[in-house]
Formats: sequence, C-alpha cells, structure tokens
Amino acid sequence: MQGNSPADDCRLNEKISRRDFLKLIFSAPLAITLLPLIQLTRVFGSNVSNANVINPYRVGELDKFGIKQFYSTKENGLEWFADWDKARTISKGDFDPYDSRFGIDNGSDLKIEDGKAKIRGFSSARRFYVKGPWLNTEQTIYIRLNSDGGKASSIQLRSRSNHHGTLLLPYPNVLEIDKGGGNYDKASCGFAGYLFKWGEGEPINFASIELEVIHALYRRDLIKVPLPFTIPIGEYVGYKTITKTLENGYVKLEGWTNIDVSSQDNWKKTAEFTFDGKNSTVSDDVLIKHQIWTDYCKDKGDKISGDLNNHQIWNKPSYWNWIRINNAENIDLKFYSVREIE
Repeated sequence: MQGNSPADDCRLNEKISRRDFLKLIFSAPLAITLLPLIQLTRVFGSNVSNANVINPYRVGELDKFGIKQFYSTKENGLEWFADWDKARTISKGDFDPYDSRFGIDNGSDLKIEDGKAKIRGFSSARRFYVKGPWLNTEQTIYIRLNSDGGKASSIQLRSRSNHHGTLLLPYPNVLEIDKGGGNYDKASCGFAGYLFKWGEGEPINFASIELEVIHALYRRDLIKVPLPFTIPIGEYVGYKTITKTLENGYVKLEGWTNIDVSSQDNWKKTAEFTFDGKNSTVSDDVLIKHQIWTDYCKDKGDKISGDLNNHQIWNKPSYWNWIRINNAENIDLKFYSVREIE
C-alpha cells in the first residue's frame, strides 16, 4: 500500500493519500484550514485514499499496521499485534522467545524476520496460537502463498478456544489415543472453538463455518459458500474474522477477505453464521465414534463432554485465538493481530 508522491498533491482528479491530503490542507491559507473537514471531504470525495496512513484522524479506522478495523478495541481491552521485525527462530511446540503470548505447534521451527513469519518446511496442520483470555474478538492476518512452491489446502481462523495449543495449554492433561498405523491423536478437554475455514483441498475454492466443541468433535459446514475468486500465488491476501456475542446471548461469526490489498476499502464479507444454541449439534455418529474422548473428558478441562450439545454457545473468555493452515509449505504471514472488541 503506497501513497502518491508529493508532486501529485494538487492533481485533484487523481487519488492521493490521506497523509498528502492533510499536508495539502495545512500548507494552504488559513481560511482553507479552518473549513470543517467534512466540507473538505466533499471537495475531494473518493479521491482521498486510505493509503500509507500512520495516524488516521478517524479514531479506530486503521490499526498500527494500517489495516482496517471493523470494531474499535474495547476500553481497557486486550490487544495483540505481531512484532516480527527482529530475526529469530521459534522452536516447534514452543513460545516465541521474544513474545510469551505467541506460540506454535506442529510442523518445523518457524523463522521470524523483516516483519514476517515464514513457513518453509511442509506441515499437514500448521498452527499459530495467541494467548488471551479472549471473548469478543477481531482477528486479522495477511498470508502469501509464495510463487516458488507455496501451497495450502485450508486456511482457518479460530476463536474462543481452549483447544490444546502450545505446550498443550490450557489443559495439558491429555490422553494419547492410538489410531493405528503409528498415528496418534489427543483427547483434550477444553471447548475447542468457533472456526471460519477457507477451503479444504487444492485449489481453495469455498469457505465454511464450523464448530469444534472439544478436540476432534466437529459440526462441519454449518454454512458453505463458493469463493467468487481464486486465491492468487505470490500475492498477499487478507483474512479476518469477527466473533461476537449478541444481545440475546447468541454468538455470531463473520469471515472477511481482502483479495485486492491495494485498498483497505476492498474487504468483502465471505460468510456469516449465528449460533443459537440449537443449530450446530454434533451428530450421534460423531459422538459414538469419539466416545473415548467424551468419557475421558467428563471430569476434566471445561467438563462439557457429558452434555456436549448443550455447549454450542460458549460465552466465557477463552485461552486462545489461533490459526491453522493445512498442507502448508513456503508461505509468508504478516500483520497478524487479535483485539478484544466491544
């Protein structure tokens, strides 16, 4: 996102950045600077862009990365922004040595430098965790599948989660389950969270909303929509979710995509779903298949497995917001943030 040069300041038939717009105002005669900003906005109209803004004059419009905020941060609310300028490596399954609230799991070590997190080794399920506690949140990430072999079969933003994460937190007492063939899974006992998923296959061509009540017990495809675009190779794409409790106690999950990153006005809603406590039940088949999980968790963690389908709505602050990328290889991530919203 680059603003126009100062030489273009007075060419009002072309788009200029807000930074240059404000420079133009305050270099003009006093009579102009005293005009209400709303009148000046009418003069310049849509030619005032969001490009390259550091301190926007409309509070809450852009975050510290210059990314559009749909909701202001809650008063005294928790915020987390990736600080990825200093070069370092995060070991598999551990926290960032420079940020105790960010950790990873699965796959190889993660390289951090130049404002980016870089996935290079292949992982079937790469995971990035941000420690809260989190309730109502706006979560944003920009992801690029690099042109030299970058790929992913699914990009998932998850919220309100007590799923086992870095160092198996928040409930590290998990049960190892032998699935045969040398494969193992974990029975962990926290509410696993709400998730918005872009795709499950290559190419990524649909989006869906799902509920994972405890680990491995899903209600899939509560809503599933085709994507009106193809995720480009070699270019960043913005992904955003908003998880919010409504006045009636229901939980609403929205997913947004910024496929054209030239402007922060290009965010488009991909899908939304409202959990009402009855419309996302886990099927009997899933419950029977995972009886070992539910039996083990009855008196552990969040203690919800004995009455699983009465916990479709989770209105308690939870340990993680996190991202999962399936079949991930040669991918760059930047501008990751989680904020507690009103």
